[in-house]
Amino acid sequence: MEAVKSRFSECKLRIKDGKSNIVYCKRNQKHHPPFQVHYVSFTFLGFTFRPRMVKGYFGHFHLGFTPSICRKKQKQMTHALFKMRIHRMVHLTLPDIANILSAKLRGWINYYGKFRMSSLYYLFRFLNRRLAKWVRNKYRRFRNKHWFVAYRWLRATSKMYPNLFEHWKYGFLP
Repeated sequence: MEAVKSRFSECKLRIKDGKSNIVYCKRNQKHHPPFQVHYVSFTFLGFTFRPRMVKGYFGHFHLGFTPSICRKKQKQMTHALFKMRIHRMVHLTLPDIANILSAKLRGWINYYGKFRMSSLYYLFRFLNRRLAKWVRNKYRRFRNKHWFVAYRWLRATSKMYPNLFEHWKYGFLP
C-alpha cells in the first residue's frame, strides 16, 4: 500500500485511508500468500466483487473474481419499489403499472444485470409479491383468500402476456 501511495503522490494524487484497501483476488494463482488475507471482496459502483464459481470454456468450473449487485443497492431498490406503493394503485390497470415501472426496471436490468442477471432475483421476487398484493386489493374475489391465489392468477397472466413487465421478458415470472 505504501508503494501505491508513493506512486500516487508522484502524480499529485492522494489515497483516502478509510476507503482504500488492497484486495486479494484468489484468481489464477498457484501459490497463495503466506500472510492472512484481510479483504477478499470489495464494493465499487454498486457491484460487489468477490470470488465465485464461474463456468469457463468446455463447461469446466473454476474460481473467478466476478461482480454482482451489492446488498446495499438491492435494499435501496426494494425500498424504492416499496415507497412507490404499487399495491395502492388500484385505480390503474396492470398495463398502466407496467408502463410506470418499465423505465426504472429497464435501467436496473441494463446496469446491474450486465454481469450476473441471477443476482436480481431477490428484487424481482419482491416486485412480483407487490404485484400480487395489488391483485388482492384490486379484485374483490381475491381479498379473503390466501395470498397465493392472487399470486397464481398473476402467474397465469404472466404466461399469457410474457412481455407485459420488463422483468417478465427476462424470465423472472411469478
